[in-house]
Amino acid sequence: MSSWRSLSRRAVEQVRSDLRDDPYLRYVLLLSTVMVGFWFWHRIPNFATRDEYSRLLDAMVVYGSILEEPSFEGLKAGVEWGRAPFGATLYLYALAILPVVLVAALTGDLGAFTAIAFPGWEFGHYEAWAATPEWIWTWSLVSIRLTNVVAAICAVYLTYRLGVEIEGRNAGRLSAVVLSLTFGFLTISKEAGEDMPALVFVLLALYLLVRYVQTDDGTLFLAASAAGGVAIAFKLTAAPVVLLIGVAFLLRAHAADAPLTETLYRPKLLLSGALLGFVMIVLGFPTALVAGAEPFVERVFGGSTSRMSHPTGPDAPMWWWFLRGYFSALGLPLFAAAAASVVATVATLRDRGSAFHGTVLVLTGLTAYIAMFSQWHDFRVHHLLPTFPLIALLVGGRLVQLRERSSSLARPVMAVLLVTTAAYAGVGTAQFASMPRDEATAWLEDNSDEGDVVETYRVHVQDTAVPHSLTARHVAGQDSEAEEAMACPRYIQIGYRDLLYLKEDTYYRNGDAQATYLRTLLNEEYNYRIAAEFGARPPNFVPQRPTPGSFTDLLRLGVVPHTDQFADEQELAANQYTLILERDGECDPSRHPPF
Repeated sequence: MSSWRSLSRRAVEQVRSDLRDDPYLRYVLLLSTVMVGFWFWHRIPNFATRDEYSRLLDAMVVYGSILEEPSFEGLKAGVEWGRAPFGATLYLYALAILPVVLVAALTGDLGAFTAIAFPGWEFGHYEAWAATPEWIWTWSLVSIRLTNVVAAICAVYLTYRLGVEIEGRNAGRLSAVVLSLTFGFLTISKEAGEDMPALVFVLLALYLLVRYVQTDDGTLFLAASAAGGVAIAFKLTAAPVVLLIGVAFLLRAHAADAPLTETLYRPKLLLSGALLGFVMIVLGFPTALVAGAEPFVERVFGGSTSRMSHPTGPDAPMWWWFLRGYFSALGLPLFAAAAASVVATVATLRDRGSAFHGTVLVLTGLTAYIAMFSQWHDFRVHHLLPTFPLIALLVGGRLVQLRERSSSLARPVMAVLLVTTAAYAGVGTAQFASMPRDEATAWLEDNSDEGDVVETYRVHVQDTAVPHSLTARHVAGQDSEAEEAMACPRYIQIGYRDLLYLKEDTYYRNGDAQATYLRTLLNEEYNYRIAAEFGARPPNFVPQRPTPGSFTDLLRLGVVPHTDQFADEQELAANQYTLILERDGECDPSRHPPF
């Protein structure tokens, strides 16, 4: 137990030592804080992603269920309600919004949590969102977003620490800077979910494994196993950490000054690590504690395998999905540097220098993640998040190596790379201050009157730009009586995803009736005129998505930060284009939205 207690003490001492000994570290962390924290409150009290909404709602429903029925059954019912039995995120966000719950108790708004228990699913739980006081959504989202901001800063520091341990302090600084300027990393830092917390524990496990290989301290191996288990409990795609643990064990056995047969035979350490990791995974899933093994097994084994073949994007070659994700996340200059750094790093392995073991672990992690995603039908930028720090470490290490060999060549290379990457990330980050849906929401708030209604054709409130104070009615799934009741709303809102009906042969939204109706509406018929629009209008209102399988179409994604995204990825400015039409005449009885 004393050795475990010493780990936390050593961690605090290490942070203090780094801040004391490295005068540049505080500026690196300041850069990171500014970049990840800038405009983190965008879309509030609405949501950056559907995942953010569901993870927050999972925690709120648990509170509401317990308050409604303060018993184990109330806890169990609240935990089991979730969209899917996600793991440790529920613990984290339940803790993050606890101050909001306590303030609600003091102000007499605690009933909002009991009312939210087991909300209906229609229009993305819209009734629960509209009925709950706006301040509860605002401060709950601020709390969980700040949790993600802190996690992102921790990830930057752990990347720095890994760079220092593997290749020296200069490599650590450069790696941390590169990660702080990676636009895909910055985007995910501005949404709440399980991705960033999982990344922190993946990096923590990797750091502990590097130190284990260097020192042969069994406590570090066990701590890495525990951190890996927590990472998997947050997000199942952290599974490659298991391979990292195994490779680190082999590297330590190979490095020891003893016969390999002796150094490999450490059953107590291996079994203890495996058991500790498994226990952390089980404890990390609330459903395993309150509902038994069945939902846990279904989530871990059923959910993880089904995602591989589940299509959430068009059919395209796997290389296209990788390039699409990395071009968008890194920008073209950093992508080129990353590709060159991977090749150069593999070439340096022949030297078997002091950085050999740490470099092997970084390459193993990167290879494992790429191999895992290559088995999927498609994936998003947020799935690639764990690879960004690994890429940053390789780029930082190779830049330092280049500077040692030829400083005259390294200086312009580093200057061009850092300036172009900073420009790409800086422009993309600054744009969060003027996002189309935020501006459309503000316009509706300023121009609508009490009792006004906005009609939308989306199936989830997160896809819309609707003020909390304005009534929204969605057409999809409504019966004829409900459709008649909203036949003449003051406003109609058209979003980017609605316009996909106008684009022929989309993988998801097709329909002649919908396309004809939208085109008629956009031609300002049905007695509706265009009152305002936000974001860049697609040519003739038709979205221009990269053609699946086309390399040249992807190049723009590495130059313009805010480009089109698919499925559950955070929707950037391109996807947030919003058009608002206002009624300027009598009701047109011929208008029947075919959604």
